[in-house]
Amino acid sequence: MSRLEVEPVQNPDREGPRSGSEADSSARASISVTDKSTKELIEELPVDDAAAVGLAAAAAREAQPKWAAIPPRQRAVLLKRARKSLVAARSEILDVLERETGKPRFDVVGELMSVCMDIGYFARRTRVWLRTRRVSTRPLFGKRGRIFMKPRGLVGVIGPWNAPLTLTLGDAIPALLAGNAVIVKPSEITPLAVRRAVEALNQVLPKGVLQVVVGAGETGAALVDQVDMIAVTGSPGTGRRVMRQASERLTPVLLELGGKDPMIVLRDANIERAARAAAWGSCFMTGQVCMSIERVYVEEPAAEAFRHALVEQMGQLRVGPNGPNANIDLGPFTGPRQIEIIEAQLEDAREKGAEVVLGGRRAAADAGGDFYEPTLVAGVDHSMRMMREETFGPMLGLMVVKDAEEAVQLANDSEFGLNASVWTQDIERGIQLAQRLETGNVCVNDCVLSAGVLSLPFGGVKQSGVGARHGGPEGLLQFCVRQSVMIEKRDRLRESAWFPYDPKRTEKFEKVLAWMFDR
Repeated sequence: MSRLEVEPVQNPDREGPRSGSEADSSARASISVTDKSTKELIEELPVDDAAAVGLAAAAAREAQPKWAAIPPRQRAVLLKRARKSLVAARSEILDVLERETGKPRFDVVGELMSVCMDIGYFARRTRVWLRTRRVSTRPLFGKRGRIFMKPRGLVGVIGPWNAPLTLTLGDAIPALLAGNAVIVKPSEITPLAVRRAVEALNQVLPKGVLQVVVGAGETGAALVDQVDMIAVTGSPGTGRRVMRQASERLTPVLLELGGKDPMIVLRDANIERAARAAAWGSCFMTGQVCMSIERVYVEEPAAEAFRHALVEQMGQLRVGPNGPNANIDLGPFTGPRQIEIIEAQLEDAREKGAEVVLGGRRAAADAGGDFYEPTLVAGVDHSMRMMREETFGPMLGLMVVKDAEEAVQLANDSEFGLNASVWTQDIERGIQLAQRLETGNVCVNDCVLSAGVLSLPFGGVKQSGVGARHGGPEGLLQFCVRQSVMIEKRDRLRESAWFPYDPKRTEKFEKVLAWMFDR
């Protein structure tokens, strides 16, 4: 979902504090965080090198056993109390998040709202989900079985630049409630709001259980070497690098990676609703969302009406600098290279015969940031890069198909499998088609928002990730180790399976085998 390709600025004289860590910041490189609408410098931060990450990990490991010893109910109480500190600091957090991401205020408020909802959702359920389970020990009669949920220890979270709060704290919260200590590394492009949010939470949380380290790839690599589990939201390339490194220590990984999410519009769909969804689903957050709609397959009988409605909807979108009272729908790009990726994909499509129906140009260049018009491209096919590679911008490919079968085939013709949507008034048929799509998540007559439903796990298949996160019991229990315990309370001298073996006893076992299964 993110690309970590900004190089830190060398500034050995810069020193400064880092939220939640005890590491010194002398003679270290620094990163520059800019306002994405104006490209003005907001702040420079010292980079946490491997030594600094090691010190943070040591502090976390010292704090974690005491944190895990607190009953789950009390951990939940502390997280909800910390949420009050988070909300009290909202103005400062939202202001800096708006500047460092370039997103409209509505979107950044949504990020903080998501984090607060996560705290409430998991806190209410933690005690039940972590409860010890009693299980049968058959065929070993007379014994007792227990399954305990134990924290993994130290969890690392590497987050992206497009939704810094949601996609770092969204993993940190259930990991903390499970009894782990957590170190988060936000993207070097957007670290400020995460750092400030952690400061607010740490007004309540015990020292050392939640920390932030700042830096790019080297800092992330150092974190992978220190933790007992690593959760990453990023590009497939980032995910593969993390998985290779984690495999050296057999560290469990949780990966939410890129997407090339399809939308299937059937001939009986509500065309106006589908067009509004396509405009929003492809362009919100300037299209910099892993589960945004990037390709549409529309059945031929509905194609003309859908195209007309989609042009109308996308043509009304407002692009410009964000800021106080800004009336915009799309801000500038957060990722510095995204505009180049879009232009390269669009040029490839044009050369292969695609038609740019709307947009296709940079916009509001005088504002200083990187802006791009919402872009609709028709006449596309799978020979074009924009229909195969993740775009991560406000550009949508529209392809006409003869029927639903062709739409499903094309939707599945991708190395990605994160999210998808099916649009039809025949709900049962929509559900049947959804189940045939090779994605971790599907919406019927809706899009994208399933990722925010707290009871639904969110994760991808193929190159879109490993594991599910955020929603349901899986969102918490993935940060636990399941420990199975079998108990014998009777004072017995021996078990029937122990030595010495006896031919007569063996014969009896064989007869039992035949009696149980050969009938």
